[in-house]
Amino acid sequence: MRITQEELYVRVGGRPGIMEVMKLFYDKIYADPWLKLFFSVVSQEHIENQQADFMTSCLGGPKKYCGRLPIPAHEHVFVTEELFQARSKILRESLDEAGLDPSVVEAWIKVDDAFKQGMVKSSMSECKKRFFTDEILNFKIPMQCELAV
Repeated sequence: MRITQEELYVRVGGRPGIMEVMKLFYDKIYADPWLKLFFSVVSQEHIENQQADFMTSCLGGPKKYCGRLPIPAHEHVFVTEELFQARSKILRESLDEAGLDPSVVEAWIKVDDAFKQGMVKSSMSECKKRFFTDEILNFKIPMQCELAV
């Protein structure tokens, strides 16, 4: 049985449930020796709130998000398949840790995966600076992380 967006929002626990997942997720991201490099200029609290607003709108809640959509927000980031998979693994762990029903986890992952094709890049030439002062973010996976991904 397919879960509607409105049901999904209720079943994740509304915005408080989404915030719980975002806190778990970003605690892991900011502790990861590789993934944290991509977030060094963004405060964890800011990104948690921004992502919670975005996911609230994606999962059937109020439409309050007013930031960039995922694809233009990440055009300056060299998101490889390996990077996307490392992030997805942490997201799944966070959703499971939050105690969400497996059907809710799968529905959330489906929403998240919808952005993959537009975000994953095969070469640095696909990256674009958002602003003149932007750097293209491309960090090699640290040696100690290679076996964990």
